[in-house]
Amino acid sequence: MNIRQINDELPITDFLASQGIQPSYKRGVDWWYVSPIRAPERTPSFKVNTRLNRWYDHGPGEGGKLFDLALRLHPGATVREVIELLSGSSLPSPENVTPRLPQQPAHAQKPASLPAASPGLRILATTPLEAGNPLTTYLAQRGIPLATASPYCQAVHFSVGGREYQAVGFQNRSGGYELRNAWFKGSSSPKDVTFIDRGCGKLCVLEGFIDFLSLLQLRPRLVRQASFLVLNSLSQLGKCQEVLGRHRQALLFLDQDTAGRKVTARIQHTHVNTRDYSAFYRDHQDLNSYLVARGGQAAQLRLGLRHR
Repeated sequence: MNIRQINDELPITDFLASQGIQPSYKRGVDWWYVSPIRAPERTPSFKVNTRLNRWYDHGPGEGGKLFDLALRLHPGATVREVIELLSGSSLPSPENVTPRLPQQPAHAQKPASLPAASPGLRILATTPLEAGNPLTTYLAQRGIPLATASPYCQAVHFSVGGREYQAVGFQNRSGGYELRNAWFKGSSSPKDVTFIDRGCGKLCVLEGFIDFLSLLQLRPRLVRQASFLVLNSLSQLGKCQEVLGRHRQALLFLDQDTAGRKVTARIQHTHVNTRDYSAFYRDHQDLNSYLVARGGQAAQLRLGLRHR
C-alpha cells in the first residue's frame, strides 16, 4: 500500500486499537480519546471522526490523517517502516507486528540466568525501568506511572531476526516474560501465569499485566490486601486451578469481551466463592481503558477487604 491508500482505506480507530489505545467515549461519528501524542490528560480532547476518518487534537489544535498520526506515535521509525506496519488489507494485530525501535545500548547488564526464548525471540538482558525511557512514556500513555510499574516490571532487551529491541517485561512464574511496547505485544518462552502471593485469603484474577498495574493504580492499597493471579493469556487458565482452589475467594477482573465473559463464567462455575467485578468498569472493555478514561486517577472500589 502507498500513503494515499493507507489514509483512504484503513480506519484510524482500528489503528489506535491495534496500539492498545481505546476511546474514552463515543458520540455519534466522533470517538473521543485521551490524547496519545501528548502527556496524559484528565479530559479526553483527542477526536476521531469515523465518517471522515480524520483525527483532531484540541490541545495543540492539530489534526490530520492516519499516516500523520502513525508518524507522531512512532517518531523513531522511518517513513518506510511505518508504511510496512500499516500495509496490507487490514491492520496487523499487535502480536504480529515486528517491533522497530532503535538499537539498544551495549552496556545493558546481562543477568546470570535468562529464560529460554521462543522461536525467533531471544532475551538478551534486563534492566530497571527508568524515568525518561520511551517505555515509561508508553506506560504513562496508558495511565500507569513509573512508581506503580517498577516493582513488577523491567526493561527487557531482546532480539528478533538479528536486531535488538526493548520492551516492558513482566515475568511469569516459570521465568518467561510478557513483553509490551508501543509496537509489539508478545512473550518469551516458557509461557505461564504470574502468581503474586501476599498470603491473603482473597485473590484478584486478571487477564494481563497492564490490567494488573491498572488495578493497582486505581486501588493502591489493594497491594497489601490481596494476592494476584495474572493469566497472561486466557489460554493459561488450565494452569491455575490449584492457585484458585487455595483461596477463600476469587475476585474476577477480566475483559468485557466475549472471551473474557466466557472465562469469567467458567471460573464461577468451577469455583463457588467468586465475584465478578467487571461492573466496576462496565462502560469499558477492560481495566486499563477505564483507567485511561479517568486520566490515571485512583477510584473508589469496595471489595470488602481488610488488612490481614
